[in-house]
Amino acid sequence: MTLFNRERFVEAALRSLLTQSFGDFEVFVVDDASTDGSVSVVERIAAADQRVRLFKEPKRGVVGTLRRAHEIVLRESPPPRFIGWLDSDDLLVQTALEETRAALLANPATGLVYTDHIVMNEKSQTIAMGEASKRPFSPDALLTSLISFQFRLFRSEIYDLGGGINPDLTASPDYDFCLRASEVTPFLYLPKPLYCYRVHDHSISTSRRLEQIENSARAVRDSLHRRGLDQNYRLKVTLLSRFEIRPASDLSDAAPRT
Repeated sequence: MTLFNRERFVEAALRSLLTQSFGDFEVFVVDDASTDGSVSVVERIAAADQRVRLFKEPKRGVVGTLRRAHEIVLRESPPPRFIGWLDSDDLLVQTALEETRAALLANPATGLVYTDHIVMNEKSQTIAMGEASKRPFSPDALLTSLISFQFRLFRSEIYDLGGGINPDLTASPDYDFCLRASEVTPFLYLPKPLYCYRVHDHSISTSRRLEQIENSARAVRDSLHRRGLDQNYRLKVTLLSRFEIRPASDLSDAAPRT
């Protein structure tokens, strides 16, 4: 779990981990120089549950912090068998680790398992069922859609085999990682909504949407090059305008927009 200024949500995220039906795991929380009370929340929870370990790091940004988190996890001796990511503003369904771990154990040739997800608002109310994972998966289909959205559990060796995460990106590290991983291992789809993805005004997908699209496009172009497809194919990105009329109360605590 990477962390930056998620004081409102991080306790719920950690509680969803610590109450999992499968309990033999460690939580590595890597803080990206938060300036709110996020670290204090994690410190309080870690004092009561030794499975939670907090690492306070200098400011690196979302991609650099995720790379640093893997460096910390993979230097453990022995290294973990499986690795999963939980964003500090999201939630895991109680059986997520148990079911995804069982899927990897039952399919030794598979390197990564992914699930369906629920979309929720900042009050943790369900607003939709995620659609990303419904599309039939293939490494080629992944080039135009992050089908392997959430939750993902993968064998730890896949990270290095796939080349890790591109340090030149500033957003969309999950898409870049999935593209790289799909080039070195089969994926398995578990058709159950085991992840709760939170939509709010301060999330990266909302506040830095254009940057996210630009970084996703870069990740796809890099993948086309690695696969030797860039001589015959080019990526075309189409941006669609979308307008919403929302109650003023929904926007009262939103960050200023430019």
